[in-house]
Amino acid sequence: MEQFQSSRIAFPSEDSAILTDSPGRYPAVLNFVFQSLLGWTPTGIGKTLSAGCNPDVWQARMLDARVKTSAQIQGALLQKYLQECGSELETGVNGTLGNARRQMSINLKSKEHPFMRRVVINLPGNVRLKGLLALKGDFKRRPFVIMRTGIFSSIEDFRPERAWLMMLFEQAPFNVLVLENMSSGDFINNNSQFAFGGYDEGIQNLLVSKLLRDPNEPLSKIVDSVHIFGMSLGGHGVLFSSLLNKYNSPEGYPLVQSFLAFCPVVNLKDTMEGLTKGGITSAFIDMWAHRRLGPLENKLPGLSNYKAFHFFPTAISEVVRNYTGGLSYVSSVKLPPGMKDGPDFWGLNDFWKSYSDVQEPVMIWTTTDDGLVPASANAGMISSKKIKLASKNIKVVEFPRGFHCTLPIAYDWKAISTMMQSYILSHSPSFRMKEKNLTVDLMDDEWKGFFVGPVIANYEVKEPAKDQKFVRLEIHLVNSKKSDKSMNLSLPLSEFDFRFLNQDLTTAEKQMIVRWLNQNLKVDVLQGAKPALKVSWNVAI
Repeated sequence: MEQFQSSRIAFPSEDSAILTDSPGRYPAVLNFVFQSLLGWTPTGIGKTLSAGCNPDVWQARMLDARVKTSAQIQGALLQKYLQECGSELETGVNGTLGNARRQMSINLKSKEHPFMRRVVINLPGNVRLKGLLALKGDFKRRPFVIMRTGIFSSIEDFRPERAWLMMLFEQAPFNVLVLENMSSGDFINNNSQFAFGGYDEGIQNLLVSKLLRDPNEPLSKIVDSVHIFGMSLGGHGVLFSSLLNKYNSPEGYPLVQSFLAFCPVVNLKDTMEGLTKGGITSAFIDMWAHRRLGPLENKLPGLSNYKAFHFFPTAISEVVRNYTGGLSYVSSVKLPPGMKDGPDFWGLNDFWKSYSDVQEPVMIWTTTDDGLVPASANAGMISSKKIKLASKNIKVVEFPRGFHCTLPIAYDWKAISTMMQSYILSHSPSFRMKEKNLTVDLMDDEWKGFFVGPVIANYEVKEPAKDQKFVRLEIHLVNSKKSDKSMNLSLPLSEFDFRFLNQDLTTAEKQMIVRWLNQNLKVDVLQGAKPALKVSWNVAI
C-alpha cells in the first residue's frame, strides 16, 4: 500500500508514537461483560428466504433507473421491504442487551488483516487523524467509502462498527477508509486541540474527500466515486458533509456521490444533555468517557475538579468554553451563506437552518429502540418535519428491531449487507462489474431421473487451508420428490474480487473469503435437455 503514500497520507511504522493504543475504551464493568462473551465470527450467510423476500430481488429494484434517482423513492422501497418481509428478515434477537452484546462481540482481526493498513491523515491546523485503509490490492477504480466511527471509537478499537466494515469492504466491491471519531483517546493524545461533533468532523470529511479526488494524490487513481458513511456521533459529521458538498464540489460533478448515516446524532446539544442527565445510563457513560477522554485532564485545566460521575458533562462544558472555531477550518472550505467559523460551538453544530436545496442523496437508518441517540429527538425530527428542511434529498427509514442500529443482529445479515451495497452502487454511475462463472454438466448416469420438477440448490463454503489457492463448496440439491444429492466444487481464489499476494492465507483472509462468497456467490440449476449447475459471481472491471 505504500505506493499510495504522500505528504498528506502517511503510513507510520508500527513503533510510531501515533500508533500507540489508546486507553481502554470501556469501563471495567463493561469490559467484564464483553470479555465474558465468546466472541463470534460472522460468516455472512443469509437465512433461507422466500422468492419474494430474496435480497437479490430487492437489490435489482434499488438499482432500477426509475428508483435510484431519488433517495425518497429508495427509502420508501426499503421501508416496503421491511413491511412485507419483516417476519422473514428478523432473526428473533430482539432484546436491548442481547443485541448490544452480540454486536460488540464480533471478531475482526483488523491488525492482522493483509488488506488493511493504519494511516495518518495530515489536515490543516496541524490536525493528525488516524485511519484504517482497506484496499482490495488491485488498481481498479472502485467506489471509495469514507467510514466515520461513533463516540469514543479509535482505529485500534471500534467494536460496534466491525460489522459495517465487513459488509462495506470484505463483502462489497468497495475500498474503504475508516476514520477515528474525534472523541477517541488517540485523537486527544495525538493533537494539541480538541473538539467533537458534526461541524468539525464534517469539515474533516470534506477535506479527506477532496484529497481522494485530487489527481496529485496517488490514492486518487483507484477512486471511482466517493461516498461517506457514519453511525451515531460519526453520523452527525456525515450529515454536515452533505451540506458542505453542495458548496465545495467541482464544476460539473459532485465531490461526494452519496451519504449514509445509521442512528445519527441530528440534534447534538440535546443528545449530549440526554446522555448526561443522570441515572444509571449516564453513570456508565461517564465511566466510559473518563477512560476514553482521560488525557483531556492535562489539556483542559477546568477538568482538574469535577464531582463524582460528572466527568463527561464537565468535559463537554470545558470543550465548549475553550472552543475558538473549527480545528481544520480553512478559508478554502466554503460554508453555507450566513454561517461563519468562530467560537459558537453549539450554533455551528446546529446547521439545519442552513440546509436547503441539497441534491446528493442522504439515507438515514434508525431503530425504534435507541436509548443513546433517541430517534424521536434526532432523525425522527426530520421524518416528522419538526426540523423543516428546504430539501428533498434526505430519507429516514425506521427499523422496528435492533438497538442503536444493531441491525446485523436483529435482521438477516445478508439482507442488510445487500441493501447497504445497493444504495452505494446505485449512486456510482461509472462503476461497472462483470460476471464470472463456472458451469458443470450433470448428465451422467448418477443424475439420471433426478431433475424432475424444480430443483433447489444450497451451498456451504468451507474455509480454505492457509496454503490453498482454491476454496471448496459443498453443494446440496433437493428435487420435487425430496430426493437429495451433494457434490463438491472448487473455485480458484485468483478469480475473486481480491488480489491475494501472500504465500499463505492469514486467518483474517480465510474468514473474509467465506464472507465474500456467502454474499456474492449465486448457484443455479439449469434444467432442460442438458441439465447443469452454474455458479456465478461478479467482480469489478
